[in-house]
Amino acid sequence: MCGIAAVINGTRNEAVKMGIAIHHRGTQGNVKIVDNLTVYFNHLPIETEEYNQPVEYRGYTVWLNGYVSNWRELCIENSLIAENDTELLAWWLAHNKPLNQLNGFFAVLYHDGKDVQYFTDRYGIKQLYVYKKHKATYLCSEVKGLKAVINLKVDFDALQDWEHSLGVMNPNTIYRGVERAEKLPFTKPEKIEISYEDAKERLTELWAASVARNTYDNDGCYLSGGVDSGMIAKWFNPRYTFSVDYLNELSEIDNIKLNSKGIHYTIICNDELKDTYSDQTMNALDDFKAGSCYTNFAVAELASRFCKVMYSGAGGDEVFNGYTHRYDKPISDVIRRTDVIGKHYDITHKEYDWKFLDAVLVVEDRMGGYHTMETRYPFLDNDFVDFALSLPNEYLDNKRILKDISGLSSEVVNGKKKGFSNPHYTNKEWVEFCKSKL
Repeated sequence: MCGIAAVINGTRNEAVKMGIAIHHRGTQGNVKIVDNLTVYFNHLPIETEEYNQPVEYRGYTVWLNGYVSNWRELCIENSLIAENDTELLAWWLAHNKPLNQLNGFFAVLYHDGKDVQYFTDRYGIKQLYVYKKHKATYLCSEVKGLKAVINLKVDFDALQDWEHSLGVMNPNTIYRGVERAEKLPFTKPEKIEISYEDAKERLTELWAASVARNTYDNDGCYLSGGVDSGMIAKWFNPRYTFSVDYLNELSEIDNIKLNSKGIHYTIICNDELKDTYSDQTMNALDDFKAGSCYTNFAVAELASRFCKVMYSGAGGDEVFNGYTHRYDKPISDVIRRTDVIGKHYDITHKEYDWKFLDAVLVVEDRMGGYHTMETRYPFLDNDFVDFALSLPNEYLDNKRILKDISGLSSEVVNGKKKGFSNPHYTNKEWVEFCKSKL
């Protein structure tokens, strides 16, 4: 987790203003000017305190927000000595190596000695927002950085989509001219023929590899009563776990107790929590997606007192067909999150699932980033995802194969799926609350 604030053909003062607006994303800040590029970088050291960014190598100047999770493996494969993932990345770019071999979650900005280039990981876990004005191009890890130097205007078509789908169907933001940096290509693999037992064995190996790539000492995970977070808690054995519990039928406290690892803290979602954290959440948000998230903010604040790295279960439902219970519903009903009428979208349920994941990742980035934490996503490890998506659907549906390799108790594996809604806001009420703060 770091923060990039940059301007091409702009001023140092603009870059500094953007960087200060997102200072929460790091503990160290610096300014670097390369040709027509000025970058204010907020750095959150994770693996070591001994280096800062950018990294310069053979005319390349490289900034990295996020984590290249397989950087040590790539160093071994290429007989390279590097101290960290940014050094590996600088070497990788300078040698024109295939970008699709980079695993993890990242937004990358670099100057190759001639031009400025930028991209994000194939899922867009780490966003990089782009705004062009005259000859200048502004880039920032959060929209609020752009707003510090540009008077952004609301795009009313995008606003309508947000009111209709909670921003799930809008690929950019509700602000006119603000786009996301291009993701690395992601082509879902063809289905293969493999026995169920062989598939379980290989998937277990790839999951163990993802765990090894993403493990960090000062760690924690957000815990629900479900399979995804429970599996992370079991395999990572984090020092801390955190949950939100509810005073109604949404409570999962019994299964949370079964999944609990390390020292566990629970926040009770009540009226006081809503009143305290709704406004604070709006200070963190600038890209409205996926619905109410004040509980996410509150539990992230708690976790930040103890942890530098958090593990998220995001991606488990999307990869392993966790939403089969609604696949028989018309897709227009699934997309429509409020009673506001919106556009007609001709997509599949699975395509919608991945769009919803994009929205969830935005929320998680803002909640973790606001509290100066890095969030890691073991279920979105490239190798793990590629193999899982190649399996027959009957292995995946309702997380069948994931449950079978999880090692979790039968109460958790066979428990009824619950959503993440909370009792204090309907989707429409959350939209209206957000609009009142624009």
